[in-house]
Amino acid sequence: MSETTRVTLIFPSDLWEEVKQMVPAGKRSRMVVEALEIEIQRRKRLAQVKRLREFQQYLFDKYGEMSSSVEELNQMRKERDVKITSVR
Repeated sequence: MSETTRVTLIFPSDLWEEVKQMVPAGKRSRMVVEALEIEIQRRKRLAQVKRLREFQQYLFDKYGEMSSSVEELNQMRKERDVKITSVR
């Protein structure tokens, strides 16, 4: 089991009343922990998306619009197939 720390949190009264009605007394901390873990992961993903978009913009600013690699891959495969079939 991981180490734990006791903390004090302040909730809006109506939210806390709803939590008390929905979650049994011994399981409230776990619910808060799970909600925080989900929110932390969401924020990390948003930060990653932001960094990716910034990098995409950097590449666009540096190189401009780049051609689709799909067409290039298809051409490379055709050339490879021609070489394979003509070796016989």
